[in-house]
Amino acid sequence: MRIALANESFAPQYDGVAVCTQNYAKIINEKYGTSYVIVPKDKSRDAESFPYQIIQYPATKPIIADQYTIGIPISPKLSKTLGEIPIDLIHSHCPFVSGILAQRLAKKRGLPHISTFHSKFKDDVNNRLRLNLNLPGELVARYVSAFYDKCDYVWAVSSGTAQTLKEYGYKGEITVMPNGCDMPVTYRDAETRKSIAEEYGLNNDKPIFLFVGRITYTKNIHLIVKALGALKRRGREFSMLFVGGGEDMKTLQSLVKSLDMDDCVKFAGKVMDREKLRNIYASSDLFIFPSVYDNAPLVVREAAACGCASLLIKGSNSAEGVTDGENGILTEERVSDIAIGIDDAIYRYDMKKMGENARETIFMSWDEVLEKVTTEYSRIIEEWNKTPHKRRKKITLDQIDILAEFNLRRTYNKKDRK
Repeated sequence: MRIALANESFAPQYDGVAVCTQNYAKIINEKYGTSYVIVPKDKSRDAESFPYQIIQYPATKPIIADQYTIGIPISPKLSKTLGEIPIDLIHSHCPFVSGILAQRLAKKRGLPHISTFHSKFKDDVNNRLRLNLNLPGELVARYVSAFYDKCDYVWAVSSGTAQTLKEYGYKGEITVMPNGCDMPVTYRDAETRKSIAEEYGLNNDKPIFLFVGRITYTKNIHLIVKALGALKRRGREFSMLFVGGGEDMKTLQSLVKSLDMDDCVKFAGKVMDREKLRNIYASSDLFIFPSVYDNAPLVVREAAACGCASLLIKGSNSAEGVTDGENGILTEERVSDIAIGIDDAIYRYDMKKMGENARETIFMSWDEVLEKVTTEYSRIIEEWNKTPHKRRKKITLDQIDILAEFNLRRTYNKKDRK
């Protein structure tokens, strides 16, 4: 099979959707046929180093997120390339510029278009704008719903994620296709733990807690620090390591300092070396991830692969598949509850046993996922080729219409104005 994959981010970006797209491309190319990746251009990306074709379109830097670029897919060379590559199916992983480009390409070439819903865009917009207004997020939710309504097939990475898309207003069918994990199954090694503890200034003799991801208040990282502050005041001893970078790094470091926890809360920054990251996971006793924003976060699966159970927020999409006290800890989205959950991990639960259970029940390799994905691809391609298809909604996009797709004023009705 010949599959085109489109997304806003890709290596060297390392967010969850970029990792997903990269593993799809890698495994399809290795086992099932040919893959192409369509992404905005990144100056630090060596497109020739990948074993599959990377098709980059012009991009500019955004204002709100310095690791991402905003694509502007208006290029005669791009149009020629996309018109000539031999593909059977197009799969986008974002509803914005790359998704619109995929939608337009599918229509032009008469091919099926799948799009996977990964993120809570409504929450992301409201949190980034930091305004006490719901309107911007509501408008984005309506746009996202309208985008997926134009796709031929819609996937979501979990049942909770599918429910989120329905809450945005989408009423069509949704196939749940989970994310996998490329972190190899790993077991704790005392010498490795000692080495990691020494490198990052952690106390090897006390519980080591971990967070991996973007350092943003959107993920409730401040609740972790405040909960740990409460535990420290009660005399609990521990070490906490934050791995990642982000817009709220300085603010979080200031909070740590104000709570007098510089001695036990450390910041590793971004860790791009996967082997080192694997050792960090395997050296940790509990992965703390109180985000209610994320959908099926890859970091929870990575931690599970290394025998590290997670503390998650009860009822969140991140917590899907986790049973409290068995393969993880579930708490309410409050500092006091998170503090109690961490304290329970230290004194009430067997963290090693929970980690082993997490490895057995939560971890799923990308090879297993892609076996399911490509089976579904084959079914869709066969179905598409046998039956003349009429798309549920006609789209009439050309290159100059891309920005018009973002004109959300069409959904700005009288009720919203009030």
